[in-house]
Amino acid sequence: MTNLLYINIGDNMRKKFRTKKRIKIKRMLYILLIIVVIYLVNFCIKRINLINSNTIFINSVLDSSNNYSYDENKNENIVDVVLNYISNNIFNSPTSLLKTELKYEEENKVKKVEFIYEENELPRIYIYNSHQGENYDYKYLEEYNIVPNVLMASQMLEEKLENLGISTIVEENDILEYMEQNNLNHGGSYIASRYFLEKTINKYPSMDLYIDLHRDAATHSVTYTNINGKDCAKILFVIGLEYDTYQENLKVVTELNNLILNKYPSLTRGIMKKEGYGVNGVYNQDLDSNVILIEIGGHENNIDEVNNTLDLIAEIIGEYLNEKENKK
Repeated sequence: MTNLLYINIGDNMRKKFRTKKRIKIKRMLYILLIIVVIYLVNFCIKRINLINSNTIFINSVLDSSNNYSYDENKNENIVDVVLNYISNNIFNSPTSLLKTELKYEEENKVKKVEFIYEENELPRIYIYNSHQGENYDYKYLEEYNIVPNVLMASQMLEEKLENLGISTIVEENDILEYMEQNNLNHGGSYIASRYFLEKTINKYPSMDLYIDLHRDAATHSVTYTNINGKDCAKILFVIGLEYDTYQENLKVVTELNNLILNKYPSLTRGIMKKEGYGVNGVYNQDLDSNVILIEIGGHENNIDEVNNTLDLIAEIIGEYLNEKENKK
């Protein structure tokens, strides 16, 4: 009887042990499943967000400067094709993403600038910078704590155009602040600048040019030229091809580029057409046929070279507006 009792107790203990073991295994499997799910979700998010892969990050940085290094002949599997479509049509393309409302605090620390002009002197040119933080070489300005950037170049161009009698305004609101408020990364720069561009177009719909002024990331040997004894920064027009009316914008930049070729052929690097994998392809040019993107020099150009170029660009814009008036 005693032996039977020990046997029953032993069986019960073994059963409890096996039950606990099964529960422990189930818990481990459950935890492992959660880890796998979290990993897969994180992987998908990183894959969809193009900035997070090294290769595409490089292309994204170059694309920010409107350079493009992706090999278009590279074979893609069906997953890449689907992710490419999602990226181009949801994450990169302003025309689809900007259907949603983005906030912008009107009464925050950001300096608010309202453009006020009399009816008889409406501005003809609007200059803004989707990448407001793009800097030029500041080798000789370090001791003065001055870092020349594209916003400074925009203000210089404004002054030169005003001296020619061409009413011009520059967007001086903080685009980077807008990006922070709306949790936009660098790839969302054009979403941020679109907010200000749309407001300007709605207020001044008959402007002659809306210029998104950038600087490139190309080397000095690519972006430098000497014209009439003056060191200059070369320019490059960028046109997106992923919106229905791009031919109208292309016509505008072609006319401007031809004027430059006729007078200062070495000043222009031509017209870069952008579309495809990892490329914005719109650059807000879908909003109006007169929205154009110009690269003025690169990160190795100094502000003197940029200034000399802006003298020539102001002159060319003046000629373009005159020809435009004569065609009316």
